[in-house]
Amino acid sequence: MKNNKKIALFGGSFDPVHTDHFNMAKACHDKLGFEEVWIIPTFLNPFKSSTKTSNEERLNLLNLIFKNEDYIKIDQFEMNNQRVTTTYETVSHFKKMYPYYDFSFVIGSDNLNRLEEWNNFDELISLVNFIVFERSNDYKKEVAQKYNLPIYHFENNYLSSTKIRELEDLKLLTPRVNDYINYHLLYLDIRMKPFMDKERYQHCLNVGEMAAKLAELNNIDPQKAKVAGTLHDITKRWSEEKQISYLTKYEKALLGEPKPVWHSYTGAFHLKYDWLINDEEIINAVYNHTVGCEEMTTLDMIVFCADKISVERDYEDVQYFREECFKDLKTGFIKLLINQYDVAIKTHGIEAIGDKLLKTYNFYVKGDN
Repeated sequence: MKNNKKIALFGGSFDPVHTDHFNMAKACHDKLGFEEVWIIPTFLNPFKSSTKTSNEERLNLLNLIFKNEDYIKIDQFEMNNQRVTTTYETVSHFKKMYPYYDFSFVIGSDNLNRLEEWNNFDELISLVNFIVFERSNDYKKEVAQKYNLPIYHFENNYLSSTKIRELEDLKLLTPRVNDYINYHLLYLDIRMKPFMDKERYQHCLNVGEMAAKLAELNNIDPQKAKVAGTLHDITKRWSEEKQISYLTKYEKALLGEPKPVWHSYTGAFHLKYDWLINDEEIINAVYNHTVGCEEMTTLDMIVFCADKISVERDYEDVQYFREECFKDLKTGFIKLLINQYDVAIKTHGIEAIGDKLLKTYNFYVKGDN
């Protein structure tokens, strides 16, 4: 007996997958009567020069967002091809494999602007029905009319993967997707690299690696340490005006701290309120990485130390401090703290010592606790 199962094919880069992708797939099932929706991530979109993440990462994100939707099937046909695969080729493949299935192909209305440029378009439009979801009002309505393509509405947050990569509209993103992106440090080439010089960016990567090594020795999640270490200087190259703006908004009293340490506080605020990192241990480690605080956590000490002993550091006695940190984290931390305090006074005088560094120094060195 023939099985005329209705299947919606939904292709795209999904870099990253977001809430609107989810809502379009759900609308296919819940409102348009498709029994299954097959998600087909591209290896490489014909209109794009590259993806920003690996196939594995994009698949992991797709599995995260759709994990409770039993009508979803994630198919790796295009990824397995390891090359650009046209929609015509993909649709032809599935129609040949499953000749009794009733396939339609899902697109957003923004795709109408270049739809007629798609490979083998004349054959494709005859081969499969298109399901078009209205993503915005900015699309070629005449193309939809010309080919009699109905436009469907769905729960639309007007999200775009490009904007998400640039830290926009994250509050509308599925939290577990955003958490994965942050935990695996995706899109650093967009979110971090353009906002600092080459040397600072490499330093951040080095600190992340060093923090992960120290974490392994001290029973702390190495990836969490890597995240905090990599992002510790995220606002280091911000303008003074922008630093002041964030401190004024989130913790005005910190304006009384020395300017060279402001970035540790604005970095924590930026990661918490703009990146939406909800792991307070990571946020606090960034906040405390320059001058510390009283009662530092193990992760705080790891990032503090990693910053000062990262592989490219070449100041006098740095190798000694590295060895001390790897022998005993707290001992190494205290020795680095003493060194930082002494160098600051010798170089800039007592006025270089802010209230927070003084409290940290007194707590760990003088025993004022």
